[in-house]
Amino acid sequence: MRQENFRQCFMKKSPSRNPLKKLQKSGQSVWLDYFRRNLIAGGEFKRLIREDGIRGLTIDPALLGTFLAGSADYDEGLRAGFASGREAGKLFESLIFEDVRAAADALRPVYERSQGTDGYVCLGVSPQLSYDIGGLIGEAQQLWHAIKRPNLMIGVPAGPAGSLTIDVLLTQGINVLAMLLHSPAHFESVVAAYLQGIKRCENPQGVLGAASFVISRVDTAVDRALGAAGSAEASALRGKAAIANAKAVYARYREVFYGDSFAALRKKGAKPLRLIWTHTGTKNPLYPDTRYVEELIGPDTITALSPATLDAFRDHGRVIDDAIRNHLPESEATLARLKALGIDIENIGEHLQAETVMNSAGSLDRLPAMLEAKRAVLTPGGEAPSAPNLGKLQVKVDQRLGAWKKQNFSRDFWRKAPKLWSRKKVGGISDRLGWLHLPETMTGQIEDLTAFADQIREEGIAHLVLLGMGGSSLAPEVFQKAFGNAYRYPELIVLDSTHPGAVRAVENRINLTQTLFLASSKSGTTLETLSFFRYFWRRLGEQNESPGRHFVAITDPGSSLEQLAAERKFRAVFRAPADVGGRYSALSVFGLLPAALIGVDIRKLLRQALVMAEACAFCVPAGENPGLRLGALLGE
Repeated sequence: MRQENFRQCFMKKSPSRNPLKKLQKSGQSVWLDYFRRNLIAGGEFKRLIREDGIRGLTIDPALLGTFLAGSADYDEGLRAGFASGREAGKLFESLIFEDVRAAADALRPVYERSQGTDGYVCLGVSPQLSYDIGGLIGEAQQLWHAIKRPNLMIGVPAGPAGSLTIDVLLTQGINVLAMLLHSPAHFESVVAAYLQGIKRCENPQGVLGAASFVISRVDTAVDRALGAAGSAEASALRGKAAIANAKAVYARYREVFYGDSFAALRKKGAKPLRLIWTHTGTKNPLYPDTRYVEELIGPDTITALSPATLDAFRDHGRVIDDAIRNHLPESEATLARLKALGIDIENIGEHLQAETVMNSAGSLDRLPAMLEAKRAVLTPGGEAPSAPNLGKLQVKVDQRLGAWKKQNFSRDFWRKAPKLWSRKKVGGISDRLGWLHLPETMTGQIEDLTAFADQIREEGIAHLVLLGMGGSSLAPEVFQKAFGNAYRYPELIVLDSTHPGAVRAVENRINLTQTLFLASSKSGTTLETLSFFRYFWRRLGEQNESPGRHFVAITDPGSSLEQLAAERKFRAVFRAPADVGGRYSALSVFGLLPAALIGVDIRKLLRQALVMAEACAFCVPAGENPGLRLGALLGE
């Protein structure tokens, strides 16, 4: 008994080893950038609040269709609503509202303890209304009065219409989140609207505003511009813009809300604007997956994390107190150097905001069709997918799924927990599961891949020859056979046999000077790939003084193939995430670059992959998870 009491006492007093909870001690809150019914109703959200210290939730309305199409979360409610004749859009909206209220109730204790500075659920208005002031105000008011929770925050896209809307909503005592900020100018307009609205609010201590500032997309866009510049100075600035941009905004934030301009409002009980870092997952395989969290830790800020980034930071994140104010002079110098190179952060921010609004509105445009597809399946006589007849095997499959549910297999799987495969400490497990998040992380490379594909098409390249073996050649071959090459796009030939006859057959099919060779190797040391390369390099060198223009490398960062590509002046190098194994790389550049080059719509491909990823998400019960059902069937 004494030993047990001692153990409990020790556990209570020992500091948390969870880096997520340590963030709170440094003055930064962690909010979850993810939402769906199974997360809320299944108890997983309450566990995240309890174990990881989650203090808020943001909801992107543009993703609601993904959760609808990729899951059975809403099937029961939709089936009952369709049977009663309810209009599909209003029905789905009412189901979402139920979940928002439940999430707000789960966060209510956080809201109370923090005296209204944390514990919010942020629900955005439709991005289709981004340029309609009346529409924005009307929908925001409707959401506020329909959900009826004091810890609800209404998300409004930043911009001229958004700023006026923010002012009006705050005046009316409605909590508001300014979304999609990408530049200092965006931040300044939101600050002005916030101060104006708070001044005119009758109860300033009872309302809160926040501004979500986008991180990773800024680096993606600026890195693209730096790559086009092509100079050594430009190359040295890659990966530095987003953090420098955020630090400049934070410095301005401290100046406004801890200076004289806010002092009078603070005395009246007004709270400073909350500054939220969003899109904090890295899209570039060269950057550590937690960098946008670690380098932006600072007091009075919020970091909004996707489940993938949340898991990564919990696993290996580093907490550096007040990191955001480190190296401020270097950040200012970075912004000055970018400006000197002709790279205007403000212009890039405007472009990114407009692009995001357009893509988000497009996602919502597809929602009615998704609801009708659900109606066709869920109404009596609908064509529901037929379940396989497993016979006696059904019992074993059900037992396996039951065991997985009991051990929280899905949650640990998405956390990349090695214990699922081995009780002993074995390397090469968690660092080979990066493929789980490719549908999300690869979206940042779509524009680069499609731009390169358009360039190759315009040059009249007739053939692509992929030089690879095993995992690097499997997906490209499937894409060519499944989709074919689109009009005016080159045909893809996969060379994965070193038999002289196979090599000669490929050479006889092509015109060397109208062919692009894709040297594809994860390690960069694949003997067959290098042998193919040497052969065709020699053959092209006999006809062309610059054979490097006909070669592209697809490989891991820092591989010997990347070095070879630099030495031989390859046309381009595309780098894949190091934590994705070759046979799981269909949705990395190993598969997506060849797909884009033959004209496949890779944006649609990734969108559909994201739907399936959500169908198999960490919060989906084992029995409803198509990935686990298939795994149980194959295994048994």
